[in-house]
Amino acid sequence: MLNRKRRAVRRSQKKAPPMTEFEQPKKRKPFTVFLVEDDQLVRASLVEALAEFKINVRDYMTAMEFYRDFREPVPGVLILDLRLPGMSGIELQDKLIEDGFELPIVMISGHADVPMAVRAMKNGAFDFLCKPVKVEALIGAIARAYAYFYDVDAEIFEEELEETEDSINRLTGRERQVLDHVVDGLSSREIAQELGVSTKTVEAHRARINDKMRADNVSHLIRMCFAYNEEHSN
Repeated sequence: MLNRKRRAVRRSQKKAPPMTEFEQPKKRKPFTVFLVEDDQLVRASLVEALAEFKINVRDYMTAMEFYRDFREPVPGVLILDLRLPGMSGIELQDKLIEDGFELPIVMISGHADVPMAVRAMKNGAFDFLCKPVKVEALIGAIARAYAYFYDVDAEIFEEELEETEDSINRLTGRERQVLDHVVDGLSSREIAQELGVSTKTVEAHRARINDKMRADNVSHLIRMCFAYNEEHSN
């Protein structure tokens, strides 16, 4: 209880956070975004948006194009669409793991592919984003990958973890059950079957969970939970 009060006081007193190392291009260490997206228009718009933030980007249409090009490890992050012609995002992830390439991976998935994205995160993916990808969400994911890769700006992420813990502690027992199933990649219909309730009831629980967790979407919610679970498993 005392720790909660201290956190609440600290949050109420804290000023706007200082700019991170990533947000200051002149101080930013070498870092490349490898973008694999088969939709040419989407790929071009994302490359253009990232260029405005002075982010170095290499873009590819297929997973195989990237795999053939990425022979020497380079500091960066791989932004990877799950569904690609030929080699899928999951298959590319498996190949990189097999080859021993330790490159943070951010998966891009449609809503129907959330279970696959969760599987990718359990297999070591750093994050995932739901389509349509918002530029601010993409920049945030890249910034987190940069901080993770270079082990910088730890205080910001410690505060995020504290806020996630406080939010989880506000959930009811039933909401925790629903959240656990969401993090496992189950749909509302599947969760309803598991818990023996209606889909409508599950949707109501999910709405309250999103509100209490202050989650923007399902990918944001799952990322918070993965970070929280990883912290508490150490």
